[in-house]
Amino acid sequence: MNKISIAIIGGDLRFVRLCEILADKNFDVWVYALNHKDIPANVNVAQSLEEVSGCNYIIGPVPFTRDNKTLFTPLSEEPVFIDEFVKSMTDAYLCLSALKDEVIILLERNNLKYIDLMEMNEIAIENAVPTAEGAIQYAMENSEITLNDSQVIVLGFGRCGKILAQKLKGLGANVAVEARKTTDLAYIKAYDYEPIPLRELQQNLHRFDFIFNTIPIHILDESCINACKKDTIYIELASAPGGIDLECCKNSNIKYVNAPSLPGKVAPKTAAKILYQGLEIIMKNQGELL
Repeated sequence: MNKISIAIIGGDLRFVRLCEILADKNFDVWVYALNHKDIPANVNVAQSLEEVSGCNYIIGPVPFTRDNKTLFTPLSEEPVFIDEFVKSMTDAYLCLSALKDEVIILLERNNLKYIDLMEMNEIAIENAVPTAEGAIQYAMENSEITLNDSQVIVLGFGRCGKILAQKLKGLGANVAVEARKTTDLAYIKAYDYEPIPLRELQQNLHRFDFIFNTIPIHILDESCINACKKDTIYIELASAPGGIDLECCKNSNIKYVNAPSLPGKVAPKTAAKILYQGLEIIMKNQGELL
């Protein structure tokens, strides 16, 4: 039986750790635009996209792109352009992440098989744990007060917001959570957090020492920023464009902390294990015998 071939293109340290897992499990592993001393000796290092285009599965970085032109390749000086990536792919199953609408249109226009890993609950929910821990770490590093007995608000009650609120509560913080849906507000109250409807957010912002945002939409405009107390710590966990007007933030008393892709930064081994578990599910759904 032929080995299942898997290529990793770009990505941060979590993808180096994923590479180690895949090599240890005896897959035929390839990497491109991923340079690191810990890449195992039995992994094939490709010199071009064409070399990996024949693999059964191709794994892209998290996020897939940050500039809408190239793949996210922080461990390589070699740019990988999105257009070239799409043109090079043929029959591989593409396991990509945090896909923007323009990329999805391009993939579908070229009839490519793909999945957004970050849309898989099996990955996204588990990823919320290292994200929450990393957010707490960033908050502690950037503040002169403890989270214990502090006033914090989590913007959004999705997968990440739920777990982050629970972790903050466990540290003794006084936790409020903003949400739009009345169902979410009811759950927030049931979990013994303070529910803050979006329409009441601005009038409550003056109370909080920490703001953790999980919503990838601007909900904090200039009036909201001006309502915040002095030295408020704002932790940005959402993907672009984020939840706050950065230009207004520069001239305010808010301390802005950008914290994207935390699993790959604060817990790359755990993040790699989560990615592999998701990849296993994908491969089994494709009929692979693992």
